[in-house]
Amino acid sequence: MRRMLLPLPFVLLGAALAQSPQTCTVRYTPPDYPELPAHQPQVHLSAYPNPVVAPGGISLQAWTSSPSSTAWVRIRWTESQLATKDEGPGSATYPALLSPNPVQGCPQVSASTRELSFRDNGFHTFVAEAYVYWKEWRTDWSCQYRDASGSVQTTTVTTSGEVPGYPYYNCQRLRGYWQVQSGVVSGSLRVPAYITWERSLSYDQALQEFADRLIEDHKRAGGSMRAYAYAKEIPEPVRSALAKVAQGYFYDCGLLGICSRADPAGEIKVLTDVPSILYGLLYTGRLCGGIITFCFGQQNSRGADIGPKVEIKTFLMVKGWRHDYLLLDRLIPRKYYDPSDPEYPGVPEDERRQALQGCQTFKDTGEGRRCLALAETPTGLVPTLKTLLMIDPMFQRGRQYP
Repeated sequence: MRRMLLPLPFVLLGAALAQSPQTCTVRYTPPDYPELPAHQPQVHLSAYPNPVVAPGGISLQAWTSSPSSTAWVRIRWTESQLATKDEGPGSATYPALLSPNPVQGCPQVSASTRELSFRDNGFHTFVAEAYVYWKEWRTDWSCQYRDASGSVQTTTVTTSGEVPGYPYYNCQRLRGYWQVQSGVVSGSLRVPAYITWERSLSYDQALQEFADRLIEDHKRAGGSMRAYAYAKEIPEPVRSALAKVAQGYFYDCGLLGICSRADPAGEIKVLTDVPSILYGLLYTGRLCGGIITFCFGQQNSRGADIGPKVEIKTFLMVKGWRHDYLLLDRLIPRKYYDPSDPEYPGVPEDERRQALQGCQTFKDTGEGRRCLALAETPTGLVPTLKTLLMIDPMFQRGRQYP
């Protein structure tokens, strides 16, 4: 029989919970309530895996720091902050991650989400809640104070042990005692998910989904969107979407001609050694439209011929509204995978294995096998890659268009 190994934190947690009382009956033994903690218990929440980088669900565990004084524990999903929108419980378009919200007796609860895919990329917030009891020390004092008329009055003041200060004086301690407190304590956890797109899609499906995402993301990002590419070609329909992003557009136009607009991306640079791919992709100027013409945003899409420095692959980086996107499309010659190719027998096995390594999503064409990798990351990565890959210096050295 095969055994499944759990992460060490869950093993330790399971051992601790196995030894904890499973009853929710809280017993009070006057006057000291010995089994209640002298401070408010805390609730803890953990998630595995964290972060999520492969398709699958999230396993959640919640428990309290004082099992014997816990009435119940539950886990709730409160929000998902996705690339272009926020979703929460009750959404008509986004299936709930936790349904129903699990509620169990003390001192712990476990839950699992539905299986996540690339459409769930973003941050998911979960909240653990617990109803707990604890005790707090109270001291009653008999103190004097002066009222508004200046007369001396005597009253009883309750503190957590310290002598009352101004406006009270001449305080005498009456008694000390434990007071039972109860209430709901909570703690939250944000779990990031960045699952690569091609894990769930075919080659053509991934490109179509990415083209659709570029347009939807650009409606929110507008001029803050940036895109940079090293490429011999940019596959359709991504190329058409990128051209639309570069030019800007109007959408959701009403009967009166009132439209929403997506300003041109702030900057698009394409570095290539095949200048013909730049045709229809580069725009300068401004987005103009309307019966009474108004112009908006600056079109800033340019290309540069940098000579034979680009290998047979496409690397596209896009900085979106909340997320960044990385697309790698490379071409593997037939000699590496097609036994009918005349050069196939002459390729060493280790070289063949190295060429095909990581090529899980592909499409065989007449010129070779096209391999796709498409990843989504938190925003901020593309500006760093732009510097590391020396986009600007290479752009300046090449022959620029327009």
